[in-house]
Amino acid sequence: MTTPVTPTGPNEAAELLARIPDFEQALAFYHRHLAPDSAVDLSVAENVLVYDDSMQKAVFDHTALLPEPYIHYMSAYGTPELRGQVAALLAKAWDAPVAAGDVFGTAGVASALECLAFALQDAPRPGEPGPPPLVEGDAVLLPAPYWQGFNWSFEQRPRLTCVPVDLPTEGPGRFRLTLDLIKERFREYERQTARQPRLLVLTNPHNPLGVNYGKELLEEIYTWAIDETDLHIVSDEIYCHSQVDGGRIPFTSAVALDAYRRNPERIHVVWGFAKDFGLSGFRTGFLVSKYGPVQRAMLGTTGIEEKKHPLSWFTPFDSLKHYVIGSLLSSTVNGAGSELYTDYAMRRYRELLSGSFEKVKDRLVANDIEFVYLDGDNPAQFFWLDLQEYLGKRPPEGAHGDAPLPVTAGSGLDRDELWLFNHLAGPPTEVSLLPGGTMHSPAPGFFRLCFTARQPEEVGEAVDRIGLALSKLVTPG
Repeated sequence: MTTPVTPTGPNEAAELLARIPDFEQALAFYHRHLAPDSAVDLSVAENVLVYDDSMQKAVFDHTALLPEPYIHYMSAYGTPELRGQVAALLAKAWDAPVAAGDVFGTAGVASALECLAFALQDAPRPGEPGPPPLVEGDAVLLPAPYWQGFNWSFEQRPRLTCVPVDLPTEGPGRFRLTLDLIKERFREYERQTARQPRLLVLTNPHNPLGVNYGKELLEEIYTWAIDETDLHIVSDEIYCHSQVDGGRIPFTSAVALDAYRRNPERIHVVWGFAKDFGLSGFRTGFLVSKYGPVQRAMLGTTGIEEKKHPLSWFTPFDSLKHYVIGSLLSSTVNGAGSELYTDYAMRRYRELLSGSFEKVKDRLVANDIEFVYLDGDNPAQFFWLDLQEYLGKRPPEGAHGDAPLPVTAGSGLDRDELWLFNHLAGPPTEVSLLPGGTMHSPAPGFFRLCFTARQPEEVGEAVDRIGLALSKLVTPG
């Protein structure tokens, strides 16, 4: 547990947190450095299950502090050996061939997305397949709610524009993606701006909904995008191993689609070790792409007319990442060479994830806390809580007893959603959830709960505290 930091002045905490514009990251900082030990953070998308179960014993107990070869410069996008190991790992997860030469390491998936955005602003060479390059201001379509980090990755430096495709929040199609929704938003944006969107991002499994997109739906979307538009498609598959038992819609990677086999140049995939393997602090991500301009941007060029350093030089897959991830990829269990640890860990992770999901789901049901879920859906690492009925409600004694957390300054969230967040995050409940407004939810009152951020027993106890706090809220007057 962390030891709370005592601010040297009354505004120190607020000043520190004001420099972190991402609500989720500000919450993580608050809980690690400023919050009391009794507070539980279920807002951040982290996974402690694999490390606590086996990774410490199977990998890091046998890892030296830092061998001499790893104090030197390394390839900014990964050595051939490491790229080959990652390609083999992903080929198993995606059930499709992955070439090592198409895999490029970066300092996290956010960096991979930024590198891709810059790379797609380079034109194809004469005779090379591909639509015109992206230009500043081009639109990125994202089914909403979506991970807020896409805005930083695409907008801050590449200067693209993120455009939500709002999913319905009511009715039989509640929070369900369809091709018609994408088409409608595509055409609406084109009418409004006289420009067509140029990038479509699908997160599969989804964050925060957790669901897998079915193969038929993916083929439909990708075929339309490739055949009828100039869209490039980005498939964020960072949760691809996060699958529970009994799912009715299996995970399908973009690289396993018929659409990909027909036109792989327009389809790009990102993945990393942060979520499935729980190594978020190591910032290890990978971009997988066969597109010429992307590969040249990631590898660098040396020609007279075009000399550029590899894009990942600025967000490198550094020597420490090579050492740690290389050790993880090379470790074995159950006897020398009998089974790669990565295979064992992901098989075991599915058991841990399934068990944790069921335990937390039971506690949510017992506390009468509604969440968006259909039987047989995949949750990835999340519950998407529907707390709309509590918006505007307050404790019987009034609403003035809750002091807002310092992370909420300038959040821009719906007033009642923000009050509910602060009410649950403050004493005596002290459980932080991620407000849906930070993830561009089309309606207020939804919150993301990450059930892998703590062990299931602790998450269950936090859910009980949430249930108790909600049960005491009443409509004013």
